Amino acid sequence: MLKNLLYLTFFLSINTMFGQNLSVSTSYANQQGRTSEEISPSVLLKNNSGSSMELRWERVKNNMPSGWDALICERNCYSALLESRTFTLAPGESIQDFRVTFRPNGQEGIANAEIKVYEIKNPSNSVTVFFTASAVSGSSNGNGPSVYPNPAVDYIQIQDGSDVKFIEVHNALGRKILDFNAVNTGRYDIGDLPKGMYMVRMLDRNRNIIRTQRISKYNP
Repeated sequence: MLKNLLYLTFFLSINTMFGQNLSVSTSYANQQGRTSEEISPSVLLKNNSGSSMELRWERVKNNMPSGWDALICERNCYSALLESRTFTLAPGESIQDFRVTFRPNGQEGIANAEIKVYEIKNPSNSVTVFFTASAVSGSSNGNGPSVYPNPAVDYIQIQDGSDVKFIEVHNALGRKILDFNAVNTGRYDIGDLPKGMYMVRMLDRNRNIIRTQRISKYNP
């Protein structure tokens, strides 16, 4: 019994010494906003250990629609052209809003950035966060056509869509993947789409955008 306790004590001490002491509040941060404003999904980044950590964040992936730009922010904000940066967290210290600030600059779409943070002396002590932002234009008062159900499983429909003549579905990278001719009381099949977030564009007869709405695709 004593021997087993000694083994357990040794194992716990090793785990504390080399374990995962860097944490984030979530590994997926998402925020929606308007094309005229900054959109800043954020997480809480914390050093849970009793010693200081020299950390580095690295931009693993960065996908944005044409015309967008972004800043990576810990204590200060840095251009997305910067691939990585080193910083320090004191014992128990946290950064409340470690974030990516996306700037749509008037362009609709969905952008994402994958950021990895790791301890320089112990790279296995790391976290990866996927930040995503979606921007829509038009009025925010809820008037006009809208997409339902949301979340959707097999199909979508358009409510109050008498002026809608075409419907486009775009993926998280902004690429058009579905295109429909609108029909009254029509159902539009999205059953084959993978689970995730999409942008639905509702267009008039001249293919001018009437409204863009973000939807969630759910696969039971």
